Amino acid sequence: MNLPLDLLQKSFLRTFRYLIPHMPLKMNWRFAEKISDILVFRTKHKVMSEEIKNVFGDRYFTRAQLRRISWEADSNFKKDLFETWNYPKYTPLFFDRICNVEGLEYLDSSLEKGNGVLVALCHFGCYKMLLPALGFKGYKIHQVAAHPLEFTDSQSSFAKTETMRIEQEYEKSLPAGFIYTGRFNRELFRVLQRGEILVVTVDGIKAEKRISLPLLRRRIRLSPSIGHLSLKTGAPVLPVFTVRDKNNQHRVIIHKELQVQENGEDAVRQMMTEFVSLMERYLKKYPSHYTWFLYKNRTDPPPIGSILESDPIKDT
Repeated sequence: MNLPLDLLQKSFLRTFRYLIPHMPLKMNWRFAEKISDILVFRTKHKVMSEEIKNVFGDRYFTRAQLRRISWEADSNFKKDLFETWNYPKYTPLFFDRICNVEGLEYLDSSLEKGNGVLVALCHFGCYKMLLPALGFKGYKIHQVAAHPLEFTDSQSSFAKTETMRIEQEYEKSLPAGFIYTGRFNRELFRVLQRGEILVVTVDGIKAEKRISLPLLRRRIRLSPSIGHLSLKTGAPVLPVFTVRDKNNQHRVIIHKELQVQENGEDAVRQMMTEFVSLMERYLKKYPSHYTWFLYKNRTDPPPIGSILESDPIKDT
């Protein structure tokens, strides 16, 4: 069963993929939905629904709701991918049409303090939309990220390798800088010293040091590095979540600062707890926006181990 799917993916990436940037975006979205109509319940729904139930509990969603969440997660992932392949032709006017930014007053107020701003992200929704949305508005913004090709090796499928190569190539077209992880990098501090924006994905898979925090009925292992950077530099931490609405328009939502006022692990843990509390609110309202990450965490766990701990939190 996997072989025909692999061949289909390879054929698509070698042919039809090149048509995506030349198609109207609405056609891209519809095409993504059609692919999910055909494939998601044959390939991903079982694992997705299991992971959703582990996070929310067995009875939180009905069977029909679980099917809808899986379909939305899969089709949204493909829409995000097709939008990425359109990046080179995007313009500031284009992003003004497909993406609204809420909470810019929080960002501007924090930038005025002169220590730069740390943006806390997780793999929720089209989280990279923040980069062009702010970059095209003139904000100096940088993303701490793993290099896309680090996710591939000699054993990786053609589809995975080619998708990561395309992503790495198209990242170059964004009005943003990328600081790839790997070793201590002074550029992180230079960005903040210049009063610019540094984006950190707290549920990323590279940082080895983690703290475990309750997330609904499970526990999530997040990197506390953003809290330590805030303490060292005085840069405030602003959570950001991106929502894809039913009309496929994105909303980048910037929240008020999370306070890290005292030195020590307890202050960092408290800040991270506040972020997870906010994350829970979004998960309850838009569960499909995190389901793809749950699926990948289960089917392709990172070398440091699963970001989501396997045992659900027991009722007390």
